[in-house]
Amino acid sequence: MSTTEDAPNQFTYQPDTTPTSIRATFRVYHPELDPNGLSERFDLKPSVAWRRNDDEYGWRKRPGHKAPSGGWLLSSRLAVKSNDAIGHVDWLLDQLSGRAGLIKQLQGEGYMIDVVVGWHAASWNTTPALTPTIMRRLANFNLPIWFDVYLYEGEGDPEA
Repeated sequence: MSTTEDAPNQFTYQPDTTPTSIRATFRVYHPELDPNGLSERFDLKPSVAWRRNDDEYGWRKRPGHKAPSGGWLLSSRLAVKSNDAIGHVDWLLDQLSGRAGLIKQLQGEGYMIDVVVGWHAASWNTTPALTPTIMRRLANFNLPIWFDVYLYEGEGDPEA
């Protein structure tokens, strides 16, 4: 991602991050979360949503396990065909455009809201990277971000 928009006439920073797959997910959790009501408030359809005590919830349906909380997730998984983390986060933030006030209101009502990036790599020599521009966009929404990193044996030796 270029930083030229942040500081004209300076070098272009292009991190070499090469995961095998990636996705970003905007997550909202609350014990009393009503998926339909939250969809109306956001005027968005989630990728997956559930109520507390639903028998099947989340990405992996696990019959017999009750949901400890309601959840509402919007994922870039099917919308963005790239292994660029910033592109996935940008897409999420574009979907949330104009909703910073709602997010802050929900946070004030006790909703747990964040962005998680699923990072799957076949090499130990990869790393997520964020630019100042994407960090500002996240801050404008008051959204924390974290990376769920999965490193698989394969291409590189972490000791080399």
